[in-house]
Amino acid sequence: MHRDIGIKALLIAALALALLVPVNMIRDLVAERQARRNEAVEGIALGWGRRQALAGPYLVIPLERSWTETTRETIDGAVRERRTERTESLRLRLPADRVHWSVAARTQEKARGIYKARLYSAAIDAQGSITLPANFGEHDPGYRYRWGDPQLVVGISDPRGIRKLSTLRLDGAEIEFASGPGDGALTTGIHAVARLQPAPEVRTLAFAFSLELAGSEALSIAPLARDTRVAMRADWPHPSFQGVFLPARSEQPGDGFSAEWQVSRYAAQGAERLAACRRDACAGLAMQELGVSFIEPMGLYQQLERAAKYGFLFIGLMFAAFFLFELLRRLAIHPIQYALIGLALAIFFLLLTALSEHLRFGLAYALATLGCVGIVAAYVARVLHDAALGLAFGGALAALYAVLYLLLRAEDHALLGGAVLLFLLLAGTMLATRDVDWYRVTRRPAPQQ
Repeated sequence: MHRDIGIKALLIAALALALLVPVNMIRDLVAERQARRNEAVEGIALGWGRRQALAGPYLVIPLERSWTETTRETIDGAVRERRTERTESLRLRLPADRVHWSVAARTQEKARGIYKARLYSAAIDAQGSITLPANFGEHDPGYRYRWGDPQLVVGISDPRGIRKLSTLRLDGAEIEFASGPGDGALTTGIHAVARLQPAPEVRTLAFAFSLELAGSEALSIAPLARDTRVAMRADWPHPSFQGVFLPARSEQPGDGFSAEWQVSRYAAQGAERLAACRRDACAGLAMQELGVSFIEPMGLYQQLERAAKYGFLFIGLMFAAFFLFELLRRLAIHPIQYALIGLALAIFFLLLTALSEHLRFGLAYALATLGCVGIVAAYVARVLHDAALGLAFGGALAALYAVLYLLLRAEDHALLGGAVLLFLLLAGTMLATRDVDWYRVTRRPAPQQ
């Protein structure tokens, strides 16, 4: 093999690896822009409402339980009794028997600079019933009870998103909600104080309330009732159902979605989780959620990051094609010319990032492709002194960009498509060069007499 060819092959390979530096810098730029976008979205959500999570409702009944402890001790041979009064404060948490949530959400976008956040306003209705056991379930004759006012508690993760709130309709009475959760087991929320006293018989109380809640990106509900049903609809066509409970039924007609959840007492175990909260702190109370995320099917920066991953593939393929032409047609292409073409290919991803923040992704991709293909085709035609070869290289590069666009849009089949593309390119190269005598091609030319 001609020694100069081997040295040049190594030089071109090193040049291709060196061009990974600008490609990785562009990937870092994409990550930086995404972080800046997330900061802008967080700032918008701060003034509108963050991701909203509802929990409950359930009834909290504060009480003081007192009893007398009697101890006997012997002093100077005489047995004496000592009585000590003990008191402890408790909170009884009674889950609702059933809750039916009805949610209707409308989405919209708000922008801060060039960045946009997806927001929603949800009209929420809740109705159900709570069973009060006899004497609130506490009737040990060894204790003396002092009951506080029961409170119906609803957890809301970001109360700043509450736009409207109705009164609580409880057993025919109208009760105003107050701010704050009213129970230390939840960090934020609302509560309504009910004037209920213990009774010797079991009572079932019906309740209902409604609110308009603003939030961003996602809405979820932690089912704490014995039986929970959720019916949700929204005008967003790309829902992502999340949480430990998936909807029993969902429809996506194209202009929105509707979904229904049915969570039984055996699945949610809300009563058991409430009973386990003997103290105020109860970190796991709202961990089991059901809900939906209002997301784009393929985020802009996710597509940009995936596109930049193919940067080295484009550079490697173009360098390999140039090197084959240089060998087979005995052309002389300088390493600087390789470097310029590689930089032009890398600039494509920078152009795509900059344009896609202001234009639709498809249009930005088309403009970046047109610019890159045009400059590479014109430069190759001049370097190889053949306009037809320049157009051929430009057409091949345009085909690669078209395939890359299809891979970016096919989110679920991107890996399969990329693997098949690489296989076809390798197979095509092997078939096209199967009759080439590489020893003859790389043999040192005989000196002329």
